[in-house]
Amino acid sequence: MLVAVFIICAGGGLVISPAAAAAQEVPLVPAVYVFGDSTVDVGNNLYLSENFTPQPFPYGIDFRPDSPSPTPNGRFSNGYNMADSIARLLGFHMSPPAYLSLTPETMVDILKGFGGVNYASGGSGILDITNNASLPLSKQVEYFAVTKANMTEESGGNNTDIDALLSRSLFLISDGGNDMMYFLTHDPSIFKPVQPFYDDLLSNYTKYVERLYGLGARRFGVIDVPPIGCVPVVRAKLPLGERDCGLIANKLASGFNSALREAMKELAESLPGMKYSVGSSYNLVINFTGPPAAPGFKVVNAACCGGGKLKGEAFCTTPNTTHCDNRDEHLFWDGVHCTQATSNKGAKAIYDAPEEEGFATPMNFKKLLVDDQRTSSAVNSLMRA
Repeated sequence: MLVAVFIICAGGGLVISPAAAAAQEVPLVPAVYVFGDSTVDVGNNLYLSENFTPQPFPYGIDFRPDSPSPTPNGRFSNGYNMADSIARLLGFHMSPPAYLSLTPETMVDILKGFGGVNYASGGSGILDITNNASLPLSKQVEYFAVTKANMTEESGGNNTDIDALLSRSLFLISDGGNDMMYFLTHDPSIFKPVQPFYDDLLSNYTKYVERLYGLGARRFGVIDVPPIGCVPVVRAKLPLGERDCGLIANKLASGFNSALREAMKELAESLPGMKYSVGSSYNLVINFTGPPAAPGFKVVNAACCGGGKLKGEAFCTTPNTTHCDNRDEHLFWDGVHCTQATSNKGAKAIYDAPEEEGFATPMNFKKLLVDDQRTSSAVNSLMRA
């Protein structure tokens, strides 16, 4: 199974963290709905087959939300991932729970429009063909449609309050890296045209955004594709990989990101009330990598967990591989995924760094989600009810 290659690197309920609760009476948004790949998956893949099991130790070595013991949980990380980091900045304890993990008991608040759901699946692609062992973005959007239908039924068919809450919620999408890798590896010819591939991706991406909009979404936080030529599994194949990233892979990602920004801009101009922010995992990783490496990072070209050259030639759970002790000083956890430290720093930059720094456009996530006082008061009254 092709695992996700997003660098911005199983779920429990979405709970307000004590620190955030002290700063704000309620979370900044009613709910977070998460779509994408392993950068934001919190355990959906565990339920796709009876053969799926949580990534074994040392995955989850730093994930201890309710226990002093390490907890493998379905995340492709040593700890929290990007969905968790963004949710925590909004005043929640971690990401909302995985959709496939939900029970009638855990859905009570969700059906009232609070907390949210995580539909992401490791290995997912914008295109269905990218990985048939995961939940593609199309299926994740279908699952949200089911959630919305259940909300409508729970509300007795009156969607006024539900739609008000959805309009203030964050719809977070982090997908596309696996599609890039599929394009590069499935038919490795360097002469194949790129534009038809971009067109196919963007046609599907915009279709899914329009579908979510039709179901009540108004605020979209999109994470673009990182410089995939910089991940250890790619660097390990390059003669100068210890020093340089793969330029062809990075150019493919960069070209898609430019087109994605334009597509989101056009959607916002055509869909009344839609707002968006595109967080740049591409710029973040380039910034973190340097040279010089960003403060706090000592190792930006090799994985913390793995084997072989740059620990990118053998996957983290392969026998006889090792993991590092200084995980917070590593950009990458394994050959393709980031560490918890990278997720936390990246989320903070996307959330509230000044736009001129280039980590989010046309506004950062915080500005995306802060509303005028009249609308905030109306929705906050529902959140406190």
